[in-house]
Amino acid sequence: MNQQGNPASIQSVEVFFNKAYLQTKVMAIDPNQELIYAFYVYKVGEPEAIAKSVYKKFDTHQLEITVPGEYRVKVFAKSKKTGQVITKSSKSIQYTIIKDY
Repeated sequence: MNQQGNPASIQSVEVFFNKAYLQTKVMAIDPNQELIYAFYVYKVGEPEAIAKSVYKKFDTHQLEITVPGEYRVKVFAKSKKTGQVITKSSKSIQYTIIKDY
């Protein structure tokens, strides 16, 4: 029986803020898949990504945000074995700057 590996797939894309840094964590369905990841960060209301990363082996990404607004992240996961690319977007998350007076 010819066993082919399961196609690459993403279970979830989690986003949260740690101070002014937008943190992204990708969960693959099969953690043994050899995937590399690229992250595109979008500000809601703007058609183009405000930041794009190159493909890397890390399933986490961090970006400093300096402008209040709503943000989401689109993750591209590429299989190192097959070259197949899949994408998944996060939910939107609000960033607010609180100033002390």
